[in-house]
Amino acid sequence: MSGNLEWILPALASPIVYTLVTIGDKRVLSVLRLSLGSFYLYVGLSQLIISAFILLILGWPSAPFSSIAASYGAGFMWGAGLMLMFFVLQREEVSRVTPVWQSSPVFVALLAVVFLDESLPWHGWLGVLLVVSGAVAVSVDLNRSGLDAFKVRPTFFMLVAGAVIIGVGQLLLKVGSDDLDVWHNMAFRGAGLFTSMAAPWLRPLYIGRLVTWLRTPSNAASVLLTETLGPFIGNLLLLMAVAAGPVSLVSALFGTRPIWVLVATLLLGLYARQFISERISGRDLVLKSGATGAVVAGVVIISVG
Repeated sequence: MSGNLEWILPALASPIVYTLVTIGDKRVLSVLRLSLGSFYLYVGLSQLIISAFILLILGWPSAPFSSIAASYGAGFMWGAGLMLMFFVLQREEVSRVTPVWQSSPVFVALLAVVFLDESLPWHGWLGVLLVVSGAVAVSVDLNRSGLDAFKVRPTFFMLVAGAVIIGVGQLLLKVGSDDLDVWHNMAFRGAGLFTSMAAPWLRPLYIGRLVTWLRTPSNAASVLLTETLGPFIGNLLLLMAVAAGPVSLVSALFGTRPIWVLVATLLLGLYARQFISERISGRDLVLKSGATGAVVAGVVIISVG
């Protein structure tokens, strides 16, 4: 049992850390009101700096250009998907965003069937159905009346598009991992993410807004914890889990993040409502709990199966 704890504990800790990151993202964008362009710039620059340190310490890898390009392309796609997610997160409740966003393993499975000649058993298709059903259900707004409550929000399609893009990025990351170690894969992924997410905003207007916003110590501390330290710790825990345990089970535990986000949002709604300016009604809580449970169950079925 102690051997299992070597990967179970970090595999559980990683989504908890990323839950705090997601809550922090919402606070930075919606409460502290950092502009999206400056936010993208900070996130991308953080990844680029980490990538530079990795390459300075470990050097350039002796790997085929195709593997480096795949890892770089994975980061580029990841950055594009994250921009869609952050755009929606600024406007929607974090407990609605996360279940749909966490559906990317479904698209990875479907893309693998189409492009990598992998097969999906019947329980895999059951997992797909659960994830899709849960993702659609979480978009329902019970505060609206009649049929208006069941109208799918336009932001839902943006999240789905982002999840598909992230799915493509995960496939490319898998291709890059054939010849790159974990750290070099992370480095080139970070460089690609910077290119799509930060490079378009590397302009005086957004740099100036970011510098002005960072002059407030509480703002600087929030974004440092949320967009630099938090993701680094979350990634490190995930890498530790993958190195010590079966990747399918690690992925299943990592897919529980929507549950932690729902719990955190509920607690904040009860005890610190102004932290992220969200409030969950009783009816919404029942719906979101069921939808989140369906998404997590689907992700676990796909990952373990």
